[in-house]
Order: sequence, then structure tokens, then C-alpha cells
Amino acid sequence: MIELFVTYVLVTALVLSLVVFIHEYGHYRAGRFFGMALDAFSIGFGKELWGRTDKRGMRWKICRFPFGGFVVFRGEVAPVTITDEVRSEALRLREFWAFPVWQRAIVALAGPLFNAVFAIALMFFFFFVAGKPIANPVVSAVEVGSGADLAGVQIGDRIYRLNGQDVPDDFSVFVKMVNGSSSGQLNLDVLRGDRVLALRPDLHVMKDENDFGGDASRKVMGVILGNGAWELKAIGQVDDVPTGNDPDVARALLKSRLGSDVAVLFGLKKKSSDDDPKFYKIHPEASANTGLSDETHPFHGALIIGTMEPPPTKSLSLFASLGESFVFSGKVISKVSGVVYQMFTGQKNTSDLGGVIRIGEMTGETVRQASVVGYAGVFRLIAALSVCIGFLNLFPLPMLDGGHLLFHGYEAATGRPPSNRMKAYFMVASMGFLMSIVIVANIQDIFEIFF
Repeated sequence: MIELFVTYVLVTALVLSLVVFIHEYGHYRAGRFFGMALDAFSIGFGKELWGRTDKRGMRWKICRFPFGGFVVFRGEVAPVTITDEVRSEALRLREFWAFPVWQRAIVALAGPLFNAVFAIALMFFFFFVAGKPIANPVVSAVEVGSGADLAGVQIGDRIYRLNGQDVPDDFSVFVKMVNGSSSGQLNLDVLRGDRVLALRPDLHVMKDENDFGGDASRKVMGVILGNGAWELKAIGQVDDVPTGNDPDVARALLKSRLGSDVAVLFGLKKKSSDDDPKFYKIHPEASANTGLSDETHPFHGALIIGTMEPPPTKSLSLFASLGESFVFSGKVISKVSGVVYQMFTGQKNTSDLGGVIRIGEMTGETVRQASVVGYAGVFRLIAALSVCIGFLNLFPLPMLDGGHLLFHGYEAATGRPPSNRMKAYFMVASMGFLMSIVIVANIQDIFEIFF
């Protein structure tokens, strides 16, 4: 129990505190750059647990609930009546409202910007030191009745050439090569033992969608490459025995078949656009699935296909590492934008939201699994959370940086700040919307855990 508390609660608090600190430090540095006075820098909310006041009079503190944070600028709210004398005195005291609107806008933008720079720097370090994970062309599962199955592709085959071309390092390029095949059949050369075999699998179309819910169906031959972890709750049948998607039933059936060929029905159909679950031929190795018999193992709730070996990597140059870090951040923004877009267009429902509870679950699982599969996932998680928090803070809600930017834009366009009544109406409406999202998201997390 103590280990789970440390992994799922304390580690989550540390990760979120780090990301929030980066965000608030961006506001802090921008404010200091322009000479603005600050009263407090807090990590967390509630009762102060630790704090100190620096020589500038600003209070640095850590509070009881570490899932957030804030920076307090002196004089954030402008007085109702502003005269030249009032503004002059406010500038002497370095109060926030008296500074030019473009400087205040930069302060608001600095938090999300620091989050983005932090994520890019973190992933740059990861790619430059550890390299980029590349496609593992070894077949670990074959869809029953697919083109690959009928053509004789077997588990353990290493794809050697595809339509006369060497297999690319990047898996996304591999997918494009298959999807771009001019005919409904692939020319596939596989390495089986010390022999190279020429196979001709037919292609079929797999339903898929892009980040924004558009059709992204693509051609596939019916294989899964490399290593993977399949959730036991997504396994509906083992050979001819139904599991009812009960993880305990699936676990018991699979434990008796380790080291043997087995066919499993895999996939969860959450909505009508999802592809139907499919039967796959697999050969689960006992050495990779010791977690099935160990309740404390990070992969106790999953079946490992392939091996537990870390994925192969490719060394990257300085500039290539920087480029990959930008690509990673761009993909995260695309995913987040897609979820928000589909929420507003009705393509997704609140079950797709994740609150603090789900972040904790995801963080805990990633940290636990890192001891087995390496710490690449931890780097990606922290970087992704940083990008998400920075990007979501740009939404035009008053309590977020995007709301401040909206008000600053109004002031720049009209020459006067929005009235307090206008701010209050916008604040109430936005708070109601935001709280409903937060409450529904976390209720969904609770239901998923306990029901």
C-alpha cells in the first residue's frame, strides 16, 4: 500500500509540481524582466507548508495541495478611477496594471512558452542521448484470415524488404509504404531463420480516424510488429474459450498457454467507428510474461507479445534531435486539439476526458513500468504534460492565460481595459463551464476505477 501511495500519489504530485513550476516560472521571469513587483510564488494551494521571503519581498511557498500553482503580481487589478497621479504612483510601486499592455501580454504568454521550451529541451536531451526508437520489423502477431496469414507470414519473421525497398527505420514511413502500394498486394521479403522468403500478402482496409475525427482508414496486411503490451481486459477470447473481457479469466487461460501458439480475440469496440475486435495468432513467451503470476508486477494486467527487450534506437545528430523534439511537441498539440474539437462537435463524449485521477494512474503506471522497459516513457510523459498544460492555458477563459490575453487584446484594440462587470460575467460563465468539465472528468475516472 505504501509503495502504491508513493508511486501513484507522490510521484504524480512531483511531476505536476515540476510542470506547474516551469509554467509559473515563465510568468515570474517575464515579470522580473520588465521590472514588475511580485508578492508570491506558490506551488500548490491551501495551507502553506514551507515558505521564505526573499530580499525583494516576494514569498516563495509550497502549499498543502500540490496540484497547481500561481504567481501573484502586485497590483494585478486596476483601480476603478485612473488618473495620471494614480498611474505614476503605481509605476513607482511597479504594480502590474500600470505597465504597457504589450508587456502584460508577454507575461501572460510566457508561462505556456516556458512549458513548450521545457518539453522541447527535455525531448531534445532524450533523443540526443538515447536516440530515436525505430521500427522493429519482427512479426509478433498475425491476424487470422488476413492477407499476411493466407500468404504464409509467421510469428518471428523479420520483414526484410517491402516492394523491393529496405524497411525504413521510422514506423510511420513503413505504414505509408504499405498504404501507398499501387495494387492490393505487397511484394514482401521476410527473413526466417537463415532463409529469405518471397511472400505476396493481399491488403485489406482497416478503419481508423485522425486526431480530429476524420477518416484515416488505411491498407494493412494484418500483422503487428515489434513488442507490445495488450491489456487483459481487451482480450475477449483465448482459443475457443470466451473470457467475457474479465482480466482474471484471460490471465488464467493465457498462463496455461505460455510458450505455445495461441489465438486471441483482441480489441475493445468503444464506439461505432472503431474497428471490430480481431483474432490474432501469437506465441507468448513465458520469460516475457512473468508478470501474469506476480500481482506486484507492473504488467500483471497485460499480456506481453514479442519480448521485453527495449526497442531498437537510432543515434541522432544535434539538429536531428532538435527536429524530433519539435515533431513530438507538435503531435501532442494535435492530439489535444483533436480531443477538444471532437468534444465540441459531439464526436467524443465525457468518457474521453481525463482528470487528475487519470493523470495519477497514467503517471504511476509509467513509473512502475520504467523499471522493466526503461525510462523513455517517463521522459515522454513529463514532456507531454508540459505541452498539454501550456497549450490548454491558452484557452480564452478568464482564470487561464488565454483569458488574460483576450482581455489585453481588448484593451489594445479599444484603448481601455474591459469593465469589471464584463469581466465578472465572463468569469462566471467560464468558471461554470470549466468546473463542469473538471467534475465530469474526475467522476468518470472514479467510475472507471471502482465500477
